[in-house]
Amino acid sequence: MGHLRGARGDAVSGRLAGKVALVTGAAGGIGGAVAELFGAEGARVHAADRAGAALVCDVADRAAVDALVHSIGRIDILVHAAALTGGTGAFLDVPAADWHRYIGVNLDGTFHVCQSVARAMRSHGGSIVTIGSINSFAAEPAAAAYVASKHGVLGLTRAMAVDLAAVGIRVNMVAPGPITVPRNAELFASAPLQAMFGRMVPMRRAGVGHDVARAALYLAEDSGSFVTGSVVTVDGGALAQIFRVDD
Repeated sequence: MGHLRGARGDAVSGRLAGKVALVTGAAGGIGGAVAELFGAEGARVHAADRAGAALVCDVADRAAVDALVHSIGRIDILVHAAALTGGTGAFLDVPAADWHRYIGVNLDGTFHVCQSVARAMRSHGGSIVTIGSINSFAAEPAAAAYVASKHGVLGLTRAMAVDLAAVGIRVNMVAPGPITVPRNAELFASAPLQAMFGRMVPMRRAGVGHDVARAALYLAEDSGSFVTGSVVTVDGGALAQIFRVDD
């Protein structure tokens, strides 16, 4: 049922041996990289997405989420990567339908999946990793709905960490910056985007899905047993930089 093996370029050490993991958004670049790496590290991975994954689930549909979680049974690790991305236009022109769609998938969906999985985890504990964004801390232009939803994911992650610690569930977030995935690879390779990364990212490039997956692995594995309510930012230093004087 969506069991994946083999993460290209990663040293495998069985850090998740014997664990059962659910990865949402697994048909996307980041979710797919997480599922691949976790499988290579020994986890039994259940890969879910709205389409293109072994398990089909719309995270905005609570009944579908509950049915998915029930079908899996025991879950030790959740990485919730399912999300809508991108802008919807300048704030004054954002249609209410777009606002509700982004909040419904990105924030309500995070609530649905995390609560359903946490209820299944509370008898044995576990680790939940949400995928936020540097837009959880700062705003890019013309993306109000996305930015608001990702700020909400950060707040929800911290609230869950506080409430779920008593039942042995850790909750943390990975906040990616610009990450090259199949849907944006051509755009990110263009001269204007390469120039933008050179100006805005201290490492002067975009990351890749496995950069995010490795951060999620650290938060998911048992060696992080005292880490909860935390954020690992994977952005090449973008949030650390106020401005840069060109060389």
